[in-house]
Amino acid sequence: MGRRKKIIITGLGGIIVAASIGSYSAYLTREKWVGPAQVVLGLKPTITKTDIARALSEKGVEKDLPTDVILDLKGRPYPVGVEYTTHAGLTAEMLKLLHQYKPDYGAFVAVDATTGRVLTLISYAEDQKWVPQNLALRATFPSASVFKVVTAAAAISERKMNAGSIVSFNGRAHTLYKRNIFQDATNRWTTHMTLKDAFARSVNAVFGKLGVFIVGPTELKSYAEKFGFNRKLPSDLPVQEGRAAITEDPWEIAEAASGFTKLNTMSPLQGALIAAAIANEGRLMEPYVVSSLKNGDGEVVYTGAPKLSNVVIEPQAAAEMKILMGETVSSGTSRGAFRGFKKGALGYVDVGGKTGSLTGNDPEGRYDWFVGYGISGEHRIAVASLVISKEYWKVKSSYLARKAIEVFFQENLGNRTITADRRVASRARRVALATKRRNLRSRKAE
Repeated sequence: MGRRKKIIITGLGGIIVAASIGSYSAYLTREKWVGPAQVVLGLKPTITKTDIARALSEKGVEKDLPTDVILDLKGRPYPVGVEYTTHAGLTAEMLKLLHQYKPDYGAFVAVDATTGRVLTLISYAEDQKWVPQNLALRATFPSASVFKVVTAAAAISERKMNAGSIVSFNGRAHTLYKRNIFQDATNRWTTHMTLKDAFARSVNAVFGKLGVFIVGPTELKSYAEKFGFNRKLPSDLPVQEGRAAITEDPWEIAEAASGFTKLNTMSPLQGALIAAAIANEGRLMEPYVVSSLKNGDGEVVYTGAPKLSNVVIEPQAAAEMKILMGETVSSGTSRGAFRGFKKGALGYVDVGGKTGSLTGNDPEGRYDWFVGYGISGEHRIAVASLVISKEYWKVKSSYLARKAIEVFFQENLGNRTITADRRVASRARRVALATKRRNLRSRKAE
């Protein structure tokens, strides 16, 4: 039997004809309508993100995204030209920095947090055998302390903790020992600090205890999945699935919750989405890199568009998370890279993030993470920066992230806006100084 055909002609005097054959649909004018055999010439296929991801995977997503691919639509090859969502200026600047510093390995991803549009997707490797691998899409990298975002979000959402909640721990900030998790002793060596400070300083013992005694394995696993672990991310990119090993064993829960394990892994793309969910009031958008697809006649047969993936946390919890992530860049583990940012031309941009560092072996080296965001009004960029070093650091991931945020807001809001803000701030300072002087003269006269 042949394929079932269904043809519908609408309107008595109109020119629009709709037809479908199998999974294809065509929209033709009356002038093009010759007969059933001609319908195939005007086919407009139904294309999904999965179709695009499969085609990109087969073509190879290495240094450059391919400009043409062949889709497999139920066994039928369908060649298309591809236009992407990427931000040319931001991509060029980040590539320049990676070529300047030459880390052993690097990956950088930036997305528009409100839409899921991929702005930059960069993979860098000095070792030529790794060049064919797109590191931005591989999920073989330990997420390290970036996983503390998941633990903190679960604790705030489910146990009504906040940035100012007091937490206590024994031991050093960056170690993790069983006695510091399971022995509830308070002595002169016990440290008490707020949750935001523990997050900013990345205190492993605090987050290990939160995972075991506050969050628990069920909720920790649930929030991990909400942030993209242990599930396939809906995307038009062939991204690997991140993994989070959440068991019932208390010690393994402590390791997972603090990120002090190599069993929690993620891709840089997922890292950017974790930050994007916080920046977007808890709403995680599906990432997309394809702006449009065109057939051989130059007709647009597919258009990328924003789509909500899931709600990770409520807006109130996201606001608390921003306090935690803001503290990381102002006084925490990435304060050095962001030193002076708030006093500069882009001081109006709200920035936040989370660092992570751990040794891995795929590829081998010391992994340095930064996931974070920059927000100014409706402009919201989320980034993930990963640098892997075999012997010594050549550039830090936090520095690359800062540069990306600066480039994005300078290009999108314009130097004129920045200059105007400087003039307003300068004028405000002059007015305040003049007022202070008048008040001093007035007091002396009295």
